[in-house]
Amino acid sequence: MTRVGIIGATGYTGLELLRCLLHHPEVEVTIATSRQFVGKKVSALFPFLKEYNNLTLSPLDPDRIAKQTDIVFTALPHQVSMEVVSFFIKKGKKVIDLSADFRLKDPTVYEAWYGPHKAKKLLALAVYGLPEIYSKKIKRASLVANPGCYPTTVILALAPFLHHKRIIALDNIIIDAKSGVSGAGRGAKLATHFCEVNENIEAYKMCIHRHTPEIEQELTQLAGEEVKVIF
Repeated sequence: MTRVGIIGATGYTGLELLRCLLHHPEVEVTIATSRQFVGKKVSALFPFLKEYNNLTLSPLDPDRIAKQTDIVFTALPHQVSMEVVSFFIKKGKKVIDLSADFRLKDPTVYEAWYGPHKAKKLLALAVYGLPEIYSKKIKRASLVANPGCYPTTVILALAPFLHHKRIIALDNIIIDAKSGVSGAGRGAKLATHFCEVNENIEAYKMCIHRHTPEIEQELTQLAGEEVKVIF
């Protein structure tokens, strides 16, 4: 049985991860952290996760987590994640990071879109976590960078075409993608209130969305030549 720890287990991403891992026969979630709900049982806070009736949310204690896990998932905000990931890599743990901190291979590109990067040496170690394309590398990886939502949909949709380059032009691909409002996270904001978004759609960050370099990086890798998108 593989022992799994989840850092940041009570955000939308962490909760969905808990739900998915319930159905994995070879996984045991041994520790889950939360800043807001330390000492609370997962099943009491989130009844749809009633199977976790023995899992109590813990504070972030890296040494304790390292002792109790084989694999660590980090479901933390961008730039927060990188320092935590560095600790567990040094401890010899396998890490699957759900933030954007290790998706982009070029640190200057990351810093242009997200801010300073404090773990640049790990960028070369990270494997982009899209199993449909990189399954063999993922199996051997000590650090997996989980893809963003928009990049996942775009890359999987376009990958077949990139193997036949004459079908589409690679310098002017237009992407029109939609995301559910949960992608904005659990924090309360006027723009994500039910009354604001119900039966509504809003275009945002057109041509300046920070998933753009991630999409172009991976499509360029697949095509073997530069790919530019309008997103």
